[in-house]
Amino acid sequence: MNIHTIHGRLVRDPDYVREADETRNRAKFTVAVDRSYGDEADFIDCIVWGKRAAVVDKYFHKGKEIAISGEGRTGSYTDKNGTKHKTYTINVNQFDFCGSSKDSAQAATKLEQGAAALLMPDTMEAQAEDIPF
Repeated sequence: MNIHTIHGRLVRDPDYVREADETRNRAKFTVAVDRSYGDEADFIDCIVWGKRAAVVDKYFHKGKEIAISGEGRTGSYTDKNGTKHKTYTINVNQFDFCGSSKDSAQAATKLEQGAAALLMPDTMEAQAEDIPF
């Protein structure tokens, strides 16, 4: 399962590209996500497609909080000096608006609980007939 859920702030305004075919509209942005320790952060590149891209472009800007869920995608490219680089982008399926610190905590908890519910069954106890050996 390839599901990533993050909560953070936009590093800069989204880069919105409008196409003739509305389903090809896209918004690229980077989210700064605080680590659970120290004063460090990870910077995660994200892309959202279609009508949701227009919503992100209209309502989100540098510094705005956002909670997202989507699929991680890896890629690579070679720069003009011949150095190979790897990339990592989250292809956003869902996002939530986050406002005050209280709203931010609630949104993050909601997304984490949703991800946990998908990944873990209600009970972790195995029944004897469930064990394959």
